[in-house]
Amino acid sequence: MRFWQKIFLISLAVLTVAVNTIAYLLIGNNHQLNKEKEIKSSVDEYSIVVSSFQTNVLYERYRSSEAELDDTQITQIAREFSYLFTLDNLYIQLNKGGERVFSNFTRDLPDNLYENVNQLSEGDARVLIRRDDDSRVYLYITSPVTIQSSNYFFTTIKDITNIYDVKNDQLRFFSVLGPIVSVVVAFIMLVLSKLLTSRINRLRKSTMKVANGEYNAIEIKSKDEIGELTADFNTMTEAVKQKVEKLEDIASERKVFIDNMTHEMKTPLTSIIGFSDLLRSARLDDETVHDYAESIYKEGKYLKSISSKLMDLILLRQKPEMTEIDVPRLVEEIDESVRPIASSRQVAFSAASVEAKLVCDRELIKSLLYNLIDNAVKASQPGTCVTLNAYFTQDGVMEFSVADQGSGIPKEELDKIFEPFYRVDKARSRKYGGAGLGLALCMEIAHAHAATLEIESEVGRGTVIRLRFDGKGKGSVL
Repeated sequence: MRFWQKIFLISLAVLTVAVNTIAYLLIGNNHQLNKEKEIKSSVDEYSIVVSSFQTNVLYERYRSSEAELDDTQITQIAREFSYLFTLDNLYIQLNKGGERVFSNFTRDLPDNLYENVNQLSEGDARVLIRRDDDSRVYLYITSPVTIQSSNYFFTTIKDITNIYDVKNDQLRFFSVLGPIVSVVVAFIMLVLSKLLTSRINRLRKSTMKVANGEYNAIEIKSKDEIGELTADFNTMTEAVKQKVEKLEDIASERKVFIDNMTHEMKTPLTSIIGFSDLLRSARLDDETVHDYAESIYKEGKYLKSISSKLMDLILLRQKPEMTEIDVPRLVEEIDESVRPIASSRQVAFSAASVEAKLVCDRELIKSLLYNLIDNAVKASQPGTCVTLNAYFTQDGVMEFSVADQGSGIPKEELDKIFEPFYRVDKARSRKYGGAGLGLALCMEIAHAHAATLEIESEVGRGTVIRLRFDGKGKGSVL
């Protein structure tokens, strides 16, 4: 069953039960009020009737100058007195000693009407309502009355069927009106339930679009719970969109990475296989064998460099071990390692540092700086200089800078130099056994320390790379 159908049926059922219950309670309450009002007015009327009858009897005694009237005279007075109430549907019955003296009511009185009536206090009366065989309803009021020196039971009977007819008419009217109201209400509830669930259907259709790769936001048309749900859905859709785009970027980067790695390994493997096959199948002189073995050694060393750098990149996905290090000591160790290499290529190298402490992974930062310096030395011509400096910037940020006076990097290449396997000068990189992974590895190390790598370069003048420990963890090109 659809959600709108559940809302429609449940709401209709609840509303129908509520309306019918309230209607029947109101009709019943109104009937009870009318009945109580009729009883009260009839009791008041009864007192007046009894008092009037007693006055008539007393008047007749004085008029006839008799000491006491007999039952025949009492009956005649009662008959004449009853004519006054014929139009009011009020009947009178007078009993004496269990015998009926007068009655203009043609039906029998209820058997229990006179039970315990003698025990009533003066001024009190017994009230009884009974439905007759022909569905007429009568209100009986009786009490003991003293007329002259005798005790009588004076009873009034009033037809109150109209009160019950009103109730029945109201019930019949509602039985006709109820279904009509239910149909109207059902139509209104149907329209409302469709309107209320239409926005939910829009959300459902939007989920299908998201599943098909469409991440468009839904227009928010209200500020109610469904509007809030729509806003949350838009937030979720945007988050999913960003995650999917990120995954697509990662998948694309991995594909490029694998394609580049495959390409990089293909050339040395081809050389190794080719030279190995020649050594295996041909008779060669010692010099040629030495040359072929040297080529195999270089290509193998190149493959080892690639695998080592790839392993470093994988390990950097794990959280580095942070310790406090002495920055001048770190710079001194790098100077001792790099200076001989720079000298062998006739490149001057200088290093300087301020007194400072730094919380980092010592070996990773050392590897990062060594890679930057190694690249700078390889890019430098004999007679030029490479420098390493550690200092605090004006805003108090610890910064390392590696500068060279090499050939520089074209602006159009700057955005690509941190990509794995990318090399500006492929011939120079292959000459020195580079795999194009150094700067990618440096970027990963910087990210692991929430540091920033900035590069500034100009063709023909050199390059400056700065490592800033600013907690932002981004790479930028100046």
